[in-house]
Amino acid sequence: MPLPQIGGWLEHSVGPLMSWCILVAAAALAGHMVFRLTGFPRMLGYTVVGLFAGWLGFGDLPWPLQGNTQVLLHTAVGTSMLIAASQISLKWLLRQPFLLLQSLVESMAALVLVTGTLQLLGMGWAVSLGVGVVAMAASPSVLLRISSDLRSSGAVTDRSLLMATLGCIYALVLGLVITVAWSPVPGTDAQSGLVLTAAGMGHLLWNLGLTLLWALLTTAVLWPVLRWTSSRSDSTALYMLAVLVAASLLAERLGGSSALGFVLAGVMLRNLSPKPMVWPSAFMAGNTMLNLLMFVLVASMAGQMAPSAALISVVAAASLARLLGKMGGVLLLGAGTGIGWLRQWPVACAQSPSSGLALLIASAQVAQWAAVNPEVAISVSSIALPMIVLCEVIGVLLASLALWRSGEAHRGIGLSALTSKEKRHDT
Repeated sequence: MPLPQIGGWLEHSVGPLMSWCILVAAAALAGHMVFRLTGFPRMLGYTVVGLFAGWLGFGDLPWPLQGNTQVLLHTAVGTSMLIAASQISLKWLLRQPFLLLQSLVESMAALVLVTGTLQLLGMGWAVSLGVGVVAMAASPSVLLRISSDLRSSGAVTDRSLLMATLGCIYALVLGLVITVAWSPVPGTDAQSGLVLTAAGMGHLLWNLGLTLLWALLTTAVLWPVLRWTSSRSDSTALYMLAVLVAASLLAERLGGSSALGFVLAGVMLRNLSPKPMVWPSAFMAGNTMLNLLMFVLVASMAGQMAPSAALISVVAAASLARLLGKMGGVLLLGAGTGIGWLRQWPVACAQSPSSGLALLIASAQVAQWAAVNPEVAISVSSIALPMIVLCEVIGVLLASLALWRSGEAHRGIGLSALTSKEKRHDT
């Protein structure tokens, strides 16, 4: 039996629910083995299992994302974005204009370098700019998992998460603008550009209004519950997850960006309180499970793409341009941000991972553009999906090593660390 048909045969034999149970169990086991034997975060094991699953045709996931798969990914991204954004104090941030400039420069540098690289490789403006917007997004989800697995804490860890969250806000806003207000020139030419229409502008304003509405509603229903004395109970966590799922469903049916709404909700929740938010432990456990599914899903989508020599070279060039843009933008303006230029290196490395949020932006572009110009949508998918997974793997390695070098993460790499009497992060 050919390998790509094994996944379909297994699903037909045991059913889709059982096959996903097997996939999740395999990912959890692989993640634990990677974490235990190498010291690197568990998500590397999740990604490897997801890549094999996609390559074997396991799951037969629709692309662009739709239905339950889309809601699951929105919820998984939303929990992480809500947690990450809830650490942003606007009063403190507004007193740090150089930090805001640094975050904007690193995001725009990634956009410009990736777009310019794809243009030099002969891609059209629509494809180049679409992939460039996807490349802007960092991954607070990855950094939260790295911080949890490696028990990392300190100024570098906090700054890395803040920069990644700000970069995601820029990517989500620009992604919404590019996806909704602009569209490729109608036809079947992958080299086409983008056009702006009056209808697109009206649609953009409608989506921005709905996004703000989802943010306000999410804040309104979460704020009273989080102020209760029993806010750390398991029932509170279930309530919060139900709210996020409901907001994702409303955004899917009516419009707007639920991911951007969750970011804005997290910022509002943090700044309505004089103290940082304390999330229920069951909510954090739910976020861990959702992240496992998210990393497997992201890798599975990329594993379904048929590789070729030309595609591999384009993806490698775009990934390198993204890495140079993000790291270069952080290091270029690192002197005036309060933690010293030398400590900007781990912060720069921590901006390199990419994951579920980038996949959501790519999916939205493909879903919106497929009816107008299918060739552009196919080209964006074939470049963006492998780039996301490649940047996720390389970014996790770079961020983990950088946090180890900064002294904020617990060490414990390799088999020798398992018998070491020194303090390890896996004990």
